[in-house]
Amino acid sequence: MTTMSVLAKIHIAKKELALTDEAYRDILRLNYRVGSAKNLTESQARSLIDFFKAKGWVPKPAGNRPVKDKTRFITVKPGPAAKQQRKVLALWHELGYDMAKLHGRVKRQFKVDRFEWLEDSLSLHILINDLQRRLNKRHAAQSCMNQ
Repeated sequence: MTTMSVLAKIHIAKKELALTDEAYRDILRLNYRVGSAKNLTESQARSLIDFFKAKGWVPKPAGNRPVKDKTRFITVKPGPAAKQQRKVLALWHELGYDMAKLHGRVKRQFKVDRFEWLEDSLSLHILINDLQRRLNKRHAAQSCMNQ
């Protein structure tokens, strides 16, 4: 039986080579006398991967996949505060501030541990006004330097 990681490679290769299901199944039946890759032995699975490589498939090296930095992304859940929260995130990002520091700011200023939990409309309005003021100030300073 074939391991899950080898099966995953086979199916990734099939997709990246743009093989139809019919063509893929024909390869399995003609070359290995099986109807499904899960019925391949380990050596047959490796042989199939080598076959795909010969047809032009280049596997991506393992371990080099980008890791999503959870401190850079904050998910806004649907609700009455979502629009204001998205505005805060957009302004925060445009100012180039570190997203991880938004939680600290919210905790210091509004006594709420995480930004996602800040749903008070007035608090969000205060935060938006402050960030907008900072952005306007930065744009004014840049326009003065460009003249």
